[in-house]
Amino acid sequence: MRTPVWARVLVAAVLAAFLGLGALWINRPGLQYDETLYVLASYPRDDTPIAYTMHIRGQPVALMLISYLGALKGWLWVPIQRLWTGSAAPVRLPALMLGAAGLGFLYLLARRAFNWQTALAATALAASDPIYLFTTRLDWGPVVLQRLCLLAGCFALLRWYQKRRLADLGLGGFALGVGVFDKATFLWLLAALAAASAIVFPRQVWQSRRGKAPALAVAGFLLGASPFLYYNWKWRGETFRQQAARTEQYAEKLRGVQYLLQGTVIIGWLSRDMEGPPLDPPDRLARLAYAFAPRQPFAETLLLPAILLALLILPALPFSAWGRAMLWLLAFWLLALAQMLPVRSGGAVHHLALLLPWPHLFVAAGLVGAREGLLVWLERPKWRRLLAALLWIAMLALVGANLRAVAHHYYRILGYGGGIGWSEAIYGLERSLQRARPEKILLLDWGISTQVRVLSGDRLPVTEAAQPQGASYQGGYLESWLRNPRALYVKHAAGEPAAFPQIAEAFRKLATQLGYIIEVVEVIRDPRGRPIFEILAARPPTAPATPPGPSP
Repeated sequence: MRTPVWARVLVAAVLAAFLGLGALWINRPGLQYDETLYVLASYPRDDTPIAYTMHIRGQPVALMLISYLGALKGWLWVPIQRLWTGSAAPVRLPALMLGAAGLGFLYLLARRAFNWQTALAATALAASDPIYLFTTRLDWGPVVLQRLCLLAGCFALLRWYQKRRLADLGLGGFALGVGVFDKATFLWLLAALAAASAIVFPRQVWQSRRGKAPALAVAGFLLGASPFLYYNWKWRGETFRQQAARTEQYAEKLRGVQYLLQGTVIIGWLSRDMEGPPLDPPDRLARLAYAFAPRQPFAETLLLPAILLALLILPALPFSAWGRAMLWLLAFWLLALAQMLPVRSGGAVHHLALLLPWPHLFVAAGLVGAREGLLVWLERPKWRRLLAALLWIAMLALVGANLRAVAHHYYRILGYGGGIGWSEAIYGLERSLQRARPEKILLLDWGISTQVRVLSGDRLPVTEAAQPQGASYQGGYLESWLRNPRALYVKHAAGEPAAFPQIAEAFRKLATQLGYIIEVVEVIRDPRGRPIFEILAARPPTAPATPPGPSP
């Protein structure tokens, strides 16, 4: 069936709405450490502890940031970071654009697998989903490139199967390989993709082994994953040794899946608790969001009951290409989830977010499939029109519930501030350090350095204190810093959770033992006035009580 022009215009409007919705109040919440971890590849240093760095013409080039995380995002963000700093916009807007590209591939994939109605409905559901939106905007997994690679790869492979153009097969394999290089958790999705295809479409998979197709697909994949494969060849499979531990926290992880589908899994993570009256809305659009958002602690979407409805519809659909495609979606989703459950730290929010937007496609296919099946039994045109109207009313109800949940998230973020690690105080901290112009800056806790480096364009001389091994912390490293009179130190304020509070405590004790006086140069607060960071200076007892200033 040919896609009408109005449907194509509507898809473009949905993608534009996704970008606009995600770009609102772009600096809120504050930048988070993992969200900006890619800066280690954008501004590589020889003294930065990352998994693997090569040297090209004497310059360090990051290849793998962690044993399971590649440097791809840092490479892509380099030109943006060189031209635009001091804001969250150059961090988040590119991620939103890549997320919109992923939605574009979702539409193209769904149109080929089902029809344009299913594609339009799935795109609208995913674009308005709060979890898909905020995990794209903030991309702290990271997840954006993995979702894009999977959707683009699946689209290319499906187009190859339908048209038999070998270029599509090579491109599909390359996209899947790039996903593995971006982050090794993509292997969960890749294994689920292969297993679901073999289970639901065994004959088609078996026939695809003939000719040049397998070799071309493998070649494209190896090319895309080559940095990841080179690293593991060089370090004898380091990625897989690091992730071998197991856990039995299945019930907790399954509750996370439930919250993911309800749109509440990031509640209390991105924003603070709703204690006391919220801050006044910063503009008219925020006032509209405040009015639209529910005031209760949670605002759920309707995705979970919609999935249950689609599951009830599935047995009623004929076992045709449509029904089998829905079975493939279900098998893929469950197989990917099954691999996350037993893995240490698997099933975290940024892992579960990889399962989107496939549930939205499953729901759209189920509802549109039910309509297509019932049309066969309805002879009168008015009943057909009524059924079509009911379908779109149901879709609008799902989208409306999604938008209400998005408004609730913005209400919490704007009214109560960013959550632990997402505080807006990070902007004030970077500005204060820029004004002080110290010779060196030691960050006395984890979770601060990458944001400061991104916001300053890596122009601030920040160093993150080494993480302690065990309960104690060696003071020799800190003592070398205390000897520098033009150094500043940053720690979390009292009452603010710290990842490694023993570092700041060891610094204070050592400074006291050596006769230094620790002064609080400035307290950095968030929009609600909560103290989040403290900038410290150390001086001998005889030195004047003034913080280090700029060099003469």
